[in-house]
Amino acid sequence: MTTNKMDVMDDLFVMSISFMGTSKRLIFVILLSVYHKICFMLPIDQLIFWLFFPACIGLLTQVIWGVELTNRLVASGTFIFCIEQARMAVKDLRQIKTAKAYIQDVRLNTFYQVTIITIALELLGFYISIFCLGWGSILILLSQIWFNLLASIKIEFIYKVGNCNLYSTPVMALSAPIIYIQVWKISERIPVLTADILGLILISFWMLQIGSLLISWLLFTMVIAYGIVKVLFSSYVLGHQHQ
Repeated sequence: MTTNKMDVMDDLFVMSISFMGTSKRLIFVILLSVYHKICFMLPIDQLIFWLFFPACIGLLTQVIWGVELTNRLVASGTFIFCIEQARMAVKDLRQIKTAKAYIQDVRLNTFYQVTIITIALELLGFYISIFCLGWGSILILLSQIWFNLLASIKIEFIYKVGNCNLYSTPVMALSAPIIYIQVWKISERIPVLTADILGLILISFWMLQIGSLLISWLLFTMVIAYGIVKVLFSSYVLGHQHQ
Protein backbone atom coordinates (compact mmCIF):
# COMPACT_ATOMS: atom_id res chain seq x y z
CA MET A 1 0.00 0.00 0.00
CA THR A 2 1.48 3.33 -1.06
CA THR A 3 0.75 6.85 0.14
CA ASN A 4 -0.85 9.11 -2.45
CA LYS A 5 -2.53 12.47 -2.61
CA MET A 6 -6.04 11.03 -2.26
CA ASP A 7 -5.04 9.18 0.92
CA VAL A 8 -3.76 12.49 2.28
CA MET A 9 -6.99 14.33 1.55
CA ASP A 10 -9.15 11.50 2.93
CA ASP A 11 -7.22 11.31 6.19
CA LEU A 12 -7.12 15.09 6.62
CA PHE A 13 -10.90 15.28 6.27
CA VAL A 14 -11.48 12.29 8.59
CA MET A 15 -9.36 13.95 11.29
CA SER A 16 -11.30 17.20 10.82
CA ILE A 17 -14.87 15.85 10.86
CA SER A 18 -14.26 13.71 13.93
CA PHE A 19 -14.55 16.92 16.00
CA MET A 20 -17.72 18.20 14.31
CA GLY A 21 -21.46 17.73 14.60
CA THR A 22 -23.73 15.83 12.21
CA SER A 23 -24.71 18.78 10.00
CA LYS A 24 -21.13 19.96 9.67
CA ARG A 25 -20.02 16.42 8.88
CA LEU A 26 -22.51 16.31 6.00
CA ILE A 27 -21.03 19.53 4.61
CA PHE A 28 -17.54 18.10 4.90
CA VAL A 29 -18.56 14.90 3.10
CA ILE A 30 -19.86 17.01 0.21
CA LEU A 31 -16.65 19.05 0.20
CA LEU A 32 -14.65 15.84 0.23
CA SER A 33 -16.37 14.59 -2.92
CA VAL A 34 -15.60 17.90 -4.63
CA TYR A 35 -11.99 17.77 -3.48
CA HIS A 36 -11.70 14.23 -4.86
CA LYS A 37 -12.39 15.60 -8.33
CA ILE A 38 -10.07 18.58 -7.91
CA CYS A 39 -7.17 16.90 -6.12
CA PHE A 40 -7.10 13.79 -8.31
CA MET A 41 -5.03 15.77 -10.83
CA LEU A 42 -2.79 17.48 -8.27
CA PRO A 43 0.55 16.09 -7.08
CA ILE A 44 1.25 16.19 -3.35
CA ASP A 45 3.29 19.40 -3.51
CA GLN A 46 0.52 21.32 -5.28
CA LEU A 47 -2.10 19.86 -2.94
CA ILE A 48 -0.22 21.04 0.13
CA PHE A 49 0.33 24.43 -1.53
CA TRP A 50 -3.39 24.99 -2.04
CA LEU A 51 -4.15 23.86 1.52
CA PHE A 52 -1.62 26.23 3.12
CA PHE A 53 -1.75 29.13 0.64
CA PRO A 54 -5.00 30.77 1.84
CA ALA A 55 -3.73 30.68 5.44
CA CYS A 56 -0.47 32.35 4.35
CA ILE A 57 -2.41 35.10 2.59
CA GLY A 58 -4.61 35.65 5.64
CA LEU A 59 -1.58 35.91 7.92
CA LEU A 60 0.16 38.23 5.47
CA THR A 61 -2.77 40.66 5.69
CA GLN A 62 -2.18 40.85 9.45
CA VAL A 63 1.51 41.53 8.87
CA ILE A 64 0.79 44.37 6.45
CA TRP A 65 -2.31 45.92 7.95
CA GLY A 66 -1.97 44.98 11.60
CA VAL A 67 -2.50 47.87 13.98
CA GLU A 68 -0.12 46.99 16.82
CA LEU A 69 3.56 46.14 16.40
CA THR A 70 3.25 43.16 18.76
CA ASN A 71 0.54 41.60 16.61
CA ARG A 72 2.48 42.24 13.43
CA LEU A 73 5.61 40.60 14.86
CA VAL A 74 3.76 37.48 15.98
CA ALA A 75 1.84 37.37 12.68
CA SER A 76 5.16 37.67 10.79
CA GLY A 77 6.61 34.74 12.70
CA THR A 78 3.46 32.69 12.15
CA PHE A 79 3.49 33.54 8.43
CA ILE A 80 7.11 32.38 8.05
CA PHE A 81 6.39 29.26 10.09
CA CYS A 82 3.36 28.48 7.89
CA ILE A 83 5.56 28.47 4.79
CA GLU A 84 8.14 26.26 6.50
CA GLN A 85 5.55 23.76 7.73
CA ALA A 86 4.05 23.51 4.26
CA ARG A 87 7.52 22.64 2.96
CA MET A 88 8.00 20.07 5.71
CA ALA A 89 4.59 18.52 5.01
CA VAL A 90 5.57 17.94 1.38
CA LYS A 91 8.95 16.54 2.43
CA ASP A 92 7.52 14.13 5.01
CA LEU A 93 4.74 12.85 2.74
CA ARG A 94 7.18 12.32 -0.13
CA GLN A 95 9.58 10.46 2.13
CA ILE A 96 6.84 8.18 3.42
CA LYS A 97 5.58 7.49 -0.11
CA THR A 98 9.08 6.65 -1.39
CA ALA A 99 9.92 4.51 1.63
CA LYS A 100 6.70 2.50 1.30
CA ALA A 101 7.48 1.84 -2.35
CA TYR A 102 10.70 0.04 -1.38
CA ILE A 103 10.20 -1.47 2.05
CA GLN A 104 7.44 -2.84 4.24
CA ASP A 105 7.57 -1.53 7.80
CA VAL A 106 4.57 -1.10 10.08
CA ARG A 107 6.28 1.90 11.68
CA LEU A 108 5.80 3.80 8.41
CA ASN A 109 2.01 3.49 8.78
CA THR A 110 2.17 4.91 12.31
CA PHE A 111 4.47 7.72 11.18
CA TYR A 112 2.09 8.50 8.30
CA GLN A 113 -0.91 8.73 10.66
CA VAL A 114 0.99 11.01 13.06
CA THR A 115 2.06 13.20 10.12
CA ILE A 116 -1.49 13.50 8.77
CA ILE A 117 -2.92 14.44 12.18
CA THR A 118 -0.13 17.00 12.60
CA ILE A 119 -0.85 18.58 9.22
CA ALA A 120 -4.57 18.74 10.03
CA LEU A 121 -3.91 20.41 13.39
CA GLU A 122 -1.40 22.80 11.84
CA LEU A 123 -3.84 23.86 9.16
CA LEU A 124 -6.59 24.42 11.70
CA GLY A 125 -4.18 26.46 13.81
CA PHE A 126 -2.99 28.60 10.91
CA TYR A 127 -6.54 29.36 9.80
CA ILE A 128 -7.62 30.18 13.36
CA SER A 129 -4.60 32.51 13.60
CA ILE A 130 -6.10 34.68 10.87
CA PHE A 131 -8.93 35.60 13.25
CA CYS A 132 -7.40 34.87 16.67
CA LEU A 133 -3.62 34.95 16.54
CA GLY A 134 -3.03 33.76 20.09
CA TRP A 135 -5.26 30.68 20.12
CA GLY A 136 -4.19 29.72 16.62
CA SER A 137 -0.53 29.89 17.65
CA ILE A 138 -1.23 27.72 20.69
CA LEU A 139 -2.84 25.06 18.50
CA ILE A 140 0.10 25.18 16.07
CA LEU A 141 2.59 24.69 18.91
CA LEU A 142 0.50 21.87 20.37
CA SER A 143 0.60 20.16 16.97
CA GLN A 144 4.40 20.39 17.05
CA ILE A 145 4.53 18.90 20.54
CA TRP A 146 2.21 16.12 19.37
CA PHE A 147 4.45 15.33 16.40
CA ASN A 148 7.72 15.45 18.31
CA LEU A 149 6.33 13.21 21.05
CA LEU A 150 4.86 10.53 18.78
CA ALA A 151 7.06 10.58 15.66
CA SER A 152 9.49 7.92 16.89
CA ILE A 153 11.33 7.24 13.63
CA LYS A 154 13.48 9.05 11.08
CA ILE A 155 13.64 8.15 7.39
CA GLU A 156 17.07 8.48 5.85
CA PHE A 157 17.82 8.14 2.14
CA ILE A 158 21.25 7.44 0.67
CA TYR A 159 21.59 7.85 -3.10
CA LYS A 160 24.58 6.36 -4.87
CA VAL A 161 25.82 8.57 -7.69
CA GLY A 162 26.83 6.61 -10.78
CA ASN A 163 30.02 7.23 -12.73
CA CYS A 164 29.33 9.92 -15.29
CA ASN A 165 31.01 12.93 -16.80
CA LEU A 166 29.37 15.89 -15.09
CA TYR A 167 30.59 18.24 -17.83
CA SER A 168 28.98 16.34 -20.69
CA THR A 169 26.02 14.71 -18.93
CA PRO A 170 23.32 17.16 -17.78
CA VAL A 171 21.76 14.70 -15.29
CA MET A 172 23.64 12.54 -12.80
CA ALA A 173 22.77 8.84 -12.74
CA LEU A 174 21.29 7.92 -9.36
CA SER A 175 20.69 4.34 -8.28
CA ALA A 176 17.68 3.26 -6.23
CA PRO A 177 17.92 4.82 -2.76
CA ILE A 178 19.17 2.93 0.25
CA ILE A 179 16.54 3.58 2.92
CA TYR A 180 17.15 3.47 6.65
CA ILE A 181 14.31 3.57 9.17
CA GLN A 182 16.00 4.79 12.31
CA VAL A 183 14.64 5.15 15.82
CA TRP A 184 14.31 8.81 16.80
CA LYS A 185 15.26 8.66 20.45
CA ILE A 186 13.43 10.83 22.94
CA SER A 187 16.78 12.27 24.01
CA GLU A 188 17.25 13.58 20.46
CA ARG A 189 13.84 15.22 20.59
CA ILE A 190 14.36 17.06 23.87
CA PRO A 191 15.83 20.26 22.29
CA VAL A 192 12.95 20.73 19.84
CA LEU A 193 10.36 19.79 22.48
CA THR A 194 11.91 22.33 24.82
CA ALA A 195 11.65 25.01 22.12
CA ASP A 196 8.00 24.09 21.48
CA ILE A 197 7.11 24.25 25.19
CA LEU A 198 9.00 27.55 25.56
CA GLY A 199 7.07 28.97 22.61
CA LEU A 200 3.82 27.78 24.18
CA ILE A 201 4.66 29.54 27.46
CA LEU A 202 5.69 32.74 25.68
CA ILE A 203 2.55 32.92 23.54
CA SER A 204 0.45 32.35 26.67
CA PHE A 205 2.15 35.33 28.37
CA TRP A 206 1.66 37.32 25.16
CA MET A 207 -2.08 36.61 25.22
CA LEU A 208 -2.17 37.79 28.84
CA GLN A 209 -0.37 40.99 27.71
CA ILE A 210 2.59 40.32 30.00
CA GLY A 211 5.68 41.85 28.42
CA SER A 212 3.95 41.79 25.03
CA LEU A 213 6.59 43.69 23.04
CA LEU A 214 9.56 41.74 24.42
CA ILE A 215 7.78 38.41 23.96
CA SER A 216 6.78 39.37 20.41
CA TRP A 217 10.41 39.97 19.51
CA LEU A 218 11.47 36.73 21.23
CA LEU A 219 8.88 34.69 19.30
CA PHE A 220 9.84 36.32 16.01
CA THR A 221 13.54 35.69 16.70
CA MET A 222 12.85 32.04 17.58
CA VAL A 223 11.11 31.51 14.23
CA ILE A 224 13.99 33.12 12.32
CA ALA A 225 16.53 31.02 14.25
CA TYR A 226 14.45 27.91 13.57
CA GLY A 227 14.41 28.68 9.85
CA ILE A 228 18.17 29.21 9.73
CA VAL A 229 18.82 25.93 11.56
CA LYS A 230 16.48 24.06 9.20
CA VAL A 231 18.22 25.47 6.13
CA LEU A 232 21.67 24.56 7.44
CA PHE A 233 20.52 21.10 8.51
CA SER A 234 18.82 20.45 5.15
CA SER A 235 22.01 21.42 3.32
CA TYR A 236 24.02 19.08 5.54
CA VAL A 237 21.62 16.16 4.99
CA LEU A 238 21.47 16.77 1.22
CA GLY A 239 25.25 16.66 1.03
CA HIS A 240 25.34 13.29 2.83
CA GLN A 241 22.50 11.71 0.86
CA HIS A 242 24.40 11.75 -2.43
CA GLN A 243 27.50 9.64 -2.03
